Amino acid sequence: MKYHIEFDIDFRRNPYNGSFIALEGIDGSGKSTQAQLLKEALEKKNRKVVVKNPFEGEIGAFVRTILAGEKRVSAISLQYLISANRAAQQEEIIKDLKDGCDVIIDRYFWSAVAYAILDHPSIDKKDMKQWLLIGQSILSHYHQFLLPDMTFFLDISSRTATKRLDSMEKEKEIYEEESKIKKIEKIYEWLVGEFPKEFVTVNGEQPIEKVTQELLMHISSCKKN
Repeated sequence: MKYHIEFDIDFRRNPYNGSFIALEGIDGSGKSTQAQLLKEALEKKNRKVVVKNPFEGEIGAFVRTILAGEKRVSAISLQYLISANRAAQQEEIIKDLKDGCDVIIDRYFWSAVAYAILDHPSIDKKDMKQWLLIGQSILSHYHQFLLPDMTFFLDISSRTATKRLDSMEKEKEIYEEESKIKKIEKIYEWLVGEFPKEFVTVNGEQPIEKVTQELLMHISSCKKN
């Protein structure tokens, strides 16, 4: 039995003194590196800065065991765990912003949309209408979440991402396989094209310092900075 349902998803603008900055991109795009470099650069401007890892707290710790392949749950269960973790994290983010801190987060809700499309068991990977339906479904988990002042998409190729990940001295997570990176690259391209007003795209293949400079240039245009 099918029912036709329409709904609007509402995000809250950041009314607080601190700036809220999100970094998005495929694995290996430099999000964690840039988050730390931005923190250091903004602190030199006498800003108070907090860097948030996407998987903190007890729920986040459990999610990390799944990503590391130590625990197994269904793709749908993983998405609910991720949204629950982010709901708990919202309170911390809002408190920091109220206190006048800038908050930089490595991944936010757009990555949940991208990976949900990748993981959906019955979706036709060539049917963009199905991608949009899954995207709307996942975004509904984040109704009334705080919208970042700026969401940066660090754009790199899957080939570059794979080379970077291969050079890292760490165990690969379940999404860091080359085949999955290629698929998630295409999904992010679609997301940025479908919601262009929500992203500031930065070439992540540039030298690290140039990427940081470009991010800071955009951040400085934000009235809070």
